[in-house]
Amino acid sequence: MEEDVISDFEGFRRLVQSFRSHDGRFYRGEKRDDWRLIPKIGRITKEPKPDTIQIKGYGSASLDEQQALERFKAAARPFLSRTPESNWDWLALAQHHTLPTRLLDWTTNPLVALFFAIGEKVDAAWLARERIDSPAYSGDAAFYVWRAKESPIDVRTADPFDSEGYFFPAHFTARIPAQGGLFTIQREPHRPLGRARVRRYTIPFDARMKLREDLRLFGVTDALIYADLDAVARDIQERITDF
Repeated sequence: MEEDVISDFEGFRRLVQSFRSHDGRFYRGEKRDDWRLIPKIGRITKEPKPDTIQIKGYGSASLDEQQALERFKAAARPFLSRTPESNWDWLALAQHHTLPTRLLDWTTNPLVALFFAIGEKVDAAWLARERIDSPAYSGDAAFYVWRAKESPIDVRTADPFDSEGYFFPAHFTARIPAQGGLFTIQREPHRPLGRARVRRYTIPFDARMKLREDLRLFGVTDALIYADLDAVARDIQERITDF
């Protein structure tokens, strides 16, 4: 994986401008550059042993991944105006509402990815909290660029718990089109995403807040990214407290 540095918005603009449009580039932002490209379900659970009896995919003795999704589906239906038609879309919906899944979020919009990398307010106190469990963490963020040459998964026939690649979910929630969202999915979610054409750009801690201010000048805020009333309220509150 190649690596470089983004230290200001002009550098970010030049980077994105250097790419040809419509050549299959997707973007991802991570608030910590020491996190690997491992889905949340892989970060918070132990990798099962080869001789463990499991439901298809992988699982745990208490509640496996597919059971967790079924519980989410049962609980979510009363809150939905439109019900997802497949487990692919259920996984995408669950991912957007923080349920651990084997998906990784990507976007067609580099500004959205930059927001996810540096959209959170940071300062010395924030860094101290992040270092409690990771004393060596520098405070840097990461911006990923992936050039996909393969076609997306045909979700009409593929099994999401036995697939490797990427897919575009249906627009059943306002967040997905607002974020230009798509997902990668892995058969082995405890291992880093294996993509040779991924390049990582480090965003230094000292550059994060200025980049965040620049994004806000272009209207890239919680209200735009999350597209709900809670996000609108967070954005207004921040503007009040910054006055």
